[in-house]
Amino acid sequence: MNFDMNKVWSRAIELVRDNFQLLVVIAGIFLLLPTLAAYLLIPDLQVFMDPAADPEVISAQLQDKLGPLLGIGIVAMIFQFAGYGAMIALMGHSRPTVGEALKSGLRVVPSTFGVLAIFLLAYVLAAIVISVPVGIIASLSGLASLAFLAVLVVLAMVIFLLARMSMSLPVLVLEQTLNPIKAVSRSFRLTGPKKWAIMLFWGVLFGAYMVVAVLLTSIFGLIAALAGDSTVAMLILGFTNGLLGMGIGMLVSGLAVAMHGQLAGPSEAELKSTFE
Repeated sequence: MNFDMNKVWSRAIELVRDNFQLLVVIAGIFLLLPTLAAYLLIPDLQVFMDPAADPEVISAQLQDKLGPLLGIGIVAMIFQFAGYGAMIALMGHSRPTVGEALKSGLRVVPSTFGVLAIFLLAYVLAAIVISVPVGIIASLSGLASLAFLAVLVVLAMVIFLLARMSMSLPVLVLEQTLNPIKAVSRSFRLTGPKKWAIMLFWGVLFGAYMVVAVLLTSIFGLIAALAGDSTVAMLILGFTNGLLGMGIGMLVSGLAVAMHGQLAGPSEAELKSTFE
């Protein structure tokens, strides 16, 4: 198995560029519109996404809006999973039509929720294994800094799990399996030989995304605040975050397809076409 960061990036940009018009339509429907709808249906949504917000205010708001948040969140996730699946299918080796890509995206939504459940279970178990011993040692030794160290270790574990499971959705879509356990196992096998390089790759991209997201949120949050009218402000914030989600979604889908192509090698169909 081969993994070349530069080639993955170049191939992803090429895939996105070649399919840009269709990707914009899919990302607009499945990523932009749900984000915009969430901001309009829950006017206080920006409070939950503000890292500088008062935790007590967030807790109070969360209790009041837990039901709507869960409902809208689940619907938004269904749209997002379907959109990511469709974009991966569209850029895959089989070159499907838009209709076929959309069917592939919708087909893998339940399996994607299964992959998410596996990730959450692994995260909870890892957090317990890391946090409990560190918490005991910190309480006995009086070293509060150990708690901060535990947070960093858990964050590193999250990035590690995301890197190792990053091929799960391409496996579901491109290798046409609907079993989430098989998809996760296959992802671990594909990423295993180059796990540290892949972890670094996704970690750097995640860091760059966070910087861009914070900058855009700060700039357009100020513009939204100056707008005065709450509906206009929510439209500005929803549209900004939706456009950011579209761009990230198209890029991540392209990267997933390019990385899967490197790690899994050429498909049977590609090998046949080579010799025809």
